[in-house]
Amino acid sequence: MKYVIVGNSAAAVGCITGIRKVDKESPITVISYETSCYSKPMIADVLVDIPQEKLIYRDEKFFEENNVELILGQKAVKVNTDSKAVVLDSNELVPYDKLLISTGGKPFIPPIPGIEKRGVFTFTELASAFAFKNYLKEKGAEEVVVIGSGFIGLEVAYFLRELGIKVKVVELLNRVLGRAMDERGSEIVESLMREKGVEFIFGNTVEEVLGDKEVSSVRLKSGETIKADAVVVAIGVRPNTELAETAGMKINQGIVTSDRMETSVENIYAAGDCIECLDITDGKRKPIPLFPLAFEQGFVAGLNMAGKRMKYLGGIPLNSLKFLPVPVLNAGTVSPPDNSYEVIVNDQFDKRGYYRKAVIKDNRLVGFVAIGEIDRVGILTNLIRQKIDVSDFKERLVSLDFGLVDLPKWWREEKLKEDRTAYKDWRAV
Repeated sequence: MKYVIVGNSAAAVGCITGIRKVDKESPITVISYETSCYSKPMIADVLVDIPQEKLIYRDEKFFEENNVELILGQKAVKVNTDSKAVVLDSNELVPYDKLLISTGGKPFIPPIPGIEKRGVFTFTELASAFAFKNYLKEKGAEEVVVIGSGFIGLEVAYFLRELGIKVKVVELLNRVLGRAMDERGSEIVESLMREKGVEFIFGNTVEEVLGDKEVSSVRLKSGETIKADAVVVAIGVRPNTELAETAGMKINQGIVTSDRMETSVENIYAAGDCIECLDITDGKRKPIPLFPLAFEQGFVAGLNMAGKRMKYLGGIPLNSLKFLPVPVLNAGTVSPPDNSYEVIVNDQFDKRGYYRKAVIKDNRLVGFVAIGEIDRVGILTNLIRQKIDVSDFKERLVSLDFGLVDLPKWWREEKLKEDRTAYKDWRAV
């Protein structure tokens, strides 16, 4: 059996791990246009001079121990399903018996006039982060405009302030993290960012990037012109389905997979930010670009590629801001779409520095927000995954001392019940 993996991040590592659980000998080849296997969530740390070795997710030793051939610095441009081979940009052919596509996501870049100018950056790859950092030094940059107030945009803005650079964040919505956080959580995060010196312009957008060959300023929809030595586009990430399209596989918002991570094309699997993932909080399939979920999906794909049958049971949208003075974490549904949901809130942020919120539907926890105090949130995540009836202790969900003692006795006696969505014991599935 010859296994080929396109992509070299969390899903690829998960796939290698899954394959080697079953098949210790067959060759594995990893193809990536990037040159290292690094931690995507830590890209922004480049700005504050984090040691480069701390960015590495898996080093060369991991690949050597797992008998993996690396083809780095080359891009897979086509999958020939008739001959079962991946075509590289060098025209080299890499044959496969089982193929995993884990091409990740790509930044959404709107068609803004001038967006192609030197000094405009995205922030989803290590190379682009280093290029941005070097450009700031080269230009002696003093002012930067960030387009978008999602997780990436806020982290970049915060670290730029650490460097003493003035930052203006331009956001089309009326608050930060508008699609990922509830209103109170957004308010708290915005307040913490403003304390750091970050400026926000809401209800507006960049309509043109100005300058000759390099960025000098941006013009907003409102007509205002803002000076900018550089611009970061952080509007969002879309599944990278370009390679999948060459294989003729089914694609919706992302690559469509079965619960065994199989695509619509025989012998080809997919995992990570390029696919649609089952959201177990609402039962819908959607892109959920999260590093831990990518590993899990890759692991399940690897097991199935090697002959074991295992289902991927879905994931939870879970986000955290690790750079703020206080931890911020949210999971699942945090802004209920209708009045069929029950919301319980414990807001002590202004007095005691914490805010907690639980969202319940049909007596089951489907989402939560935790700011300032995030102890025991792992228990809340387990409650969501396992769809436990919380009606007897729902008011306790937002308490700081909420713990195992609050949970049903039968659940505790089974050691938090077997969480099959954690994929800790693949043999049991």
